Amino acid sequence: MTVDFSSIRGIVIAGRSLTGSDALKKLAEYPERTPPRYDLPGPGDSDVLSPAEVARTRVIKSRISNQQAKWFVERAKSAPWVPAAADLRDADPAEADGLYAAMAAMYDHFIQDRPEQVYHAKVSKVLHIKRPALFPILDDHVFRVYRQAAREQALRYPQFDYHRMTWAAIREDLVSATTTSALTQLRTAIDAHPAPRVNVLTKLTDLRLLDILTW
Repeated sequence: MTVDFSSIRGIVIAGRSLTGSDALKKLAEYPERTPPRYDLPGPGDSDVLSPAEVARTRVIKSRISNQQAKWFVERAKSAPWVPAAADLRDADPAEADGLYAAMAAMYDHFIQDRPEQVYHAKVSKVLHIKRPALFPILDDHVFRVYRQAAREQALRYPQFDYHRMTWAAIREDLVSATTTSALTQLRTAIDAHPAPRVNVLTKLTDLRLLDILTW
């Protein structure tokens, strides 16, 4: 089956617009083994982090050691877990005591007192497994792509006293792709694609699809 993507709105990633056909092509080129091993097993127990879940992050090159994995599992026992269905689209930084603040508190729980060589990439890859619609995967590439947009978001919300707000910048793209129906149309095309390795991507969250498109 040939998917005609010519009439579908593009998706904007940090100010860069991808046509529908380019987005589908990028998704089709994503490593086939990654979603079944990292994403598709799901988040498991909503408020418990298991060693197997931490180990799954190695599929996307987290390089988490066994000792670091033990720390994550232990640290998770006292984490201020946000609701399992939390979605980044609902994390409006303008709400003083809303989901964004709760998200930050949960993330900070893992960033504070972390062992050596555990930073944003490892923490975000673990938390994305547990809250796949809320926590973006952050690494050097994503930080570079969103550098300017994240700085602009920090200026919009000076109350946080951050130099960059990458979550807020990613959220803007996620909300935009939702309101324009670009993500809905993209999912329709993914489902109609002739390759099963592409069809399976419909099981990923919208946030995860944007993460793949960022690359």
